[in-house]
Amino acid sequence: MTQDETGRAERLRGEAIGGAVSALVAIPLAIGFGMFAFVGLGDAHFGQGMVAGLSTAVIVALVCVALGERGTAVYAPRVITTFFIGAILVHGLLVSEAPIVHAGDGRLVMAMVFAIVLAAGAFQVLFGLARVGTLLRFTPHPVMAGFQNAAALLLGLVQCGNVLGFDHHVPFTKVLAHLDEARPLSPLVALVTALTM
Repeated sequence: MTQDETGRAERLRGEAIGGAVSALVAIPLAIGFGMFAFVGLGDAHFGQGMVAGLSTAVIVALVCVALGERGTAVYAPRVITTFFIGAILVHGLLVSEAPIVHAGDGRLVMAMVFAIVLAAGAFQVLFGLARVGTLLRFTPHPVMAGFQNAAALLLGLVQCGNVLGFDHHVPFTKVLAHLDEARPLSPLVALVTALTM
């Protein structure tokens, strides 16, 4: 084997390992973001949120590769998108007086959400063609850091009920009132999981 072939083999091995590590990091992120986006619909829709988050991460990556995108910014799930989808669900649909939302058919609500997301994607394409994204460089870094830190804090707070092992959904604002229902070993399992990660 020549030195050039050895270099190519090493580079291919490094790229394969990097891709595998990125996928392993993206999977729990995508699942968590999907669940977080659908939390407004209740516990019954967590499974749909997991599937939506995971399939979105896979489809976006495949489309980016097919289109020849070489940047890394578009491959990972984004917490900002999660917030917007959650806000659309809770503030735009669930509290509205629209009869279709209160008909009891979750599939109609999902169809409405995905239609809104599809329209948002079309607007993003238009913004990209108009080079609107270049304005983001004027956003101060503390503003972006504050937004990301607030997202991380909210994700942690939403998981309080799961960490404490409640049998039913308890909003994080009412966790202290339900501490007597907590399972003592659940926080230990969460701590070991967090340390392992």
